[in-house]
Amino acid sequence: MTQQIASNDEAVARLGLMDSPPEERFDRITRLARERFQVDFAVMNVVNSETVFTKSQPSTSNFRHTPIEDSFCGEAVKQPAVLEVPDGRADPRFADRAIVAEHGIRFYAGYPIHTEAGETVGTLCLLDSSPRELTESDREAFEQLGLWAQAEMRMDDPADDPDAAAPGDPAANERDPAAATARADQLAGGEVRLASLAIPYGRVSGDRSSWQQVGDRIIVTLADVMGKGELAGGFAEELIAALQDRAHLEPVEAMLSVEEFARHEPRYRETFATLFHAVIDPRSGRVAYVDAGHGLTLLLRPDGSTERLSSRNLPLGLRPADAAWEAGETTVASGDLIVSVSDGALDAYDCTLESLRLIGEDLRRAREAEAFFDQLAIRVSEHVIDDDVTAVVVSVR
Repeated sequence: MTQQIASNDEAVARLGLMDSPPEERFDRITRLARERFQVDFAVMNVVNSETVFTKSQPSTSNFRHTPIEDSFCGEAVKQPAVLEVPDGRADPRFADRAIVAEHGIRFYAGYPIHTEAGETVGTLCLLDSSPRELTESDREAFEQLGLWAQAEMRMDDPADDPDAAAPGDPAANERDPAAATARADQLAGGEVRLASLAIPYGRVSGDRSSWQQVGDRIIVTLADVMGKGELAGGFAEELIAALQDRAHLEPVEAMLSVEEFARHEPRYRETFATLFHAVIDPRSGRVAYVDAGHGLTLLLRPDGSTERLSSRNLPLGLRPADAAWEAGETTVASGDLIVSVSDGALDAYDCTLESLRLIGEDLRRAREAEAFFDQLAIRVSEHVIDDDVTAVVVSVR
C-alpha cells in the first residue's frame, strides 16, 4: 500500500496545492463541516507519501505539516470510503500516534479525496477531543461534504482540462474582452436598480446570474455550477430558467421544486451548484433568500455596517435527504446595497473570505455598480484566475 501512496506524489504535485495559502472555496466547506458536526476541528488536507499538509482549517488552529506516520490520514488515504475512528486512544492503530498521544484527539472521520483518475491526493477530516460515533445521517452528510471537497480539489487538476495553460504561463489568464458582459436595469418604479458583470474563464461559463420583476416582487439569482465547459454551462442555464419559472414561490419552495427536478435528471447526478436566490419586496423592504453553499453575499448599509447573507445549507445537489433547507430573511431600505459574487471574484484579491470584505469596501468607494465593475475587471486582468467571475449588485433607491 505504501507504493500506492507514493505513486500519488506526482498527482499531488500536479495539483499545485501543497504549501499553498488558504482559499475561501475550501474554507467554506470546513466551516460548514465544523458547524454541522460540532467538532473541535474540521480540516481539509493535501496528502502525499510523506506529509499531511493542512490546506483549510479553523482560524483558531495552526496545523501545517504533519508526518504521515503521526496522523490518521495515513490510514484514511488507503480506504475506499470514509474512515471513522470513534476513539483513537482505544484503537491500537492510533493510540501511540502523536495526534492522539500528544494532541489529545480521540474522534476522527476522514473522507479520502481522489482525482478523476483515482489517485488519492487529500482528505476532508473531522477531529474532536471527545470520543463519538457518526450516525447514519451524519455519515451521509459527511460524504456529501466530501464530494464537494473532492470536486473543488479536482478543479485544480490540469489532467482534467487538456486545454488549460500551465501555471505561470501568460496564456493562463488570457480572456476574450468581448466575452465580458455587463447589464443594468431599473425596476419596481425606479426603487431598485440591478447590475451584473460576467467574465467567463472559457467559452462556456458555469456561472449564471439573473433577475426579473413579477408584480411588485424582484427575484435575483446567482448560481455557480461545479465544473467547466458545456455540462456546467448547460446546467447553469437550465437551473436559472427553472428558478425563473418558479418566481411565484418563496425561495425555499422554489429550491425544493428545482431540487426535485434535478434529482430525476440523469445529466445532473454528477454535478452540483452553489447559489444565492432572493425575493425582494421593495414596498416592505423584505428580502427572503436561500443560500446553498454560496456564502458570498453582503448587505451594505449607508451607516457603514455590513451583514453577510449566508446559511448552513449545502449546495444544490448535495443536500442529505433528512436535511431541511434553511431560509434566510432580512430587510433593506433606501441607500442599501446587496452584492453577490462567484468565488472566482475572490481570486482577484487574496482568495480568502477577507476578499469578500474588500469587495464590499471597493463597492462602497465606487458608489456605482458600473465603476465597481470597471475596477473588478482590471483586477481580474491583473491576476491569474482559472475560474469564471460573476458579480451582481442590487441598489435600493
